[in-house]
Amino acid sequence: MLELLFIVALIAWAVVSVLQYLAGLAAAPTLLAAAVLVPALAYSRVRALARIGRIEFVRTARRPLPPDRFYWPATRRSLGRRIIVCTMTILAAWPVAVLSPAEWSASRASLVGWLAGAAGIVVLAEVCAALWLYVRASQKFDRLAPRAVGWLRRGLYHISDNHEFLGEEPLPREKRRRESVY
Repeated sequence: MLELLFIVALIAWAVVSVLQYLAGLAAAPTLLAAAVLVPALAYSRVRALARIGRIEFVRTARRPLPPDRFYWPATRRSLGRRIIVCTMTILAAWPVAVLSPAEWSASRASLVGWLAGAAGIVVLAEVCAALWLYVRASQKFDRLAPRAVGWLRRGLYHISDNHEFLGEEPLPREKRRRESVY
């Protein structure tokens, strides 16, 4: 119990230290606006991207039916390109937003900071929405589909010897008998 309390205190100290550092930056209002606006914008973009890509099955509990299955390969490539382009934009916009922070003046540096902050927030929401939609839709077709998720699931399977990490496979006959006793 004492170890758990120490770990929680260590994590809390690290979070508070990072937040104090971020509050000391001149771009703290931009970062705060991003923390508030990105989840809301990403939620609305997920709905729009699912409708545009004709993959509404992501929001339901059912497996994709044949019309939806035909749209997924093209939508997957489109989402992948969108993620790559938006990531490049994020790598350009956020350093500019942090280095020339937005102020309440009409100077050129302040306007550049406002524009870079707005672009960074919008594009970060787009990346979050596209990435969430990509992983969620890939999971509907194959439980090990995105490679990183597949590696994580296989690692958890090897650590725990539990088949539910690999998907919907039934347990082997011997293990089913052994576990039915308990």
